[in-house]
Amino acid sequence: MEESESENKISKYSSGVNILIRLDGLWKQINLYATANSYEKWNSYLDRVWCELARDLKDGQSYKDKKEEFDEFDNKIAKAGKFDDKAPEGFKDITAEQINKRKIHYKCLMEKELFLRRLENELGKGTTWSDGDEDDFD
Repeated sequence: MEESESENKISKYSSGVNILIRLDGLWKQINLYATANSYEKWNSYLDRVWCELARDLKDGQSYKDKKEEFDEFDNKIAKAGKFDDKAPEGFKDITAEQINKRKIHYKCLMEKELFLRRLENELGKGTTWSDGDEDDFD
């Protein structure tokens, strides 16, 4: 029997559970890097979460809108300047400029993380899930 061209092809094996396991591992690393003030690694792992989630966005306007929103975080980070995760050597004081830059980076990374956590929920991979049953909690 010949399959019609409009028939959807679905993999015999689902990688859904593997994706959730990878996301869980990434979120654990993100928490470690965020609390250790390792901004460069924090940012890098947030980008990995984006790669896991963005593949489920439909091509077209939805993907384009989310990508633009995601890229804006990196634009804000770039405006603040390169990450500097190293402590000053010896007894050198941290300058006011360095403190301000770190604050900007921290806020941007927190916003980027929150965006990704909300996107994860939107895509049904996070903490908020509904099967459409009326008994679901709001």
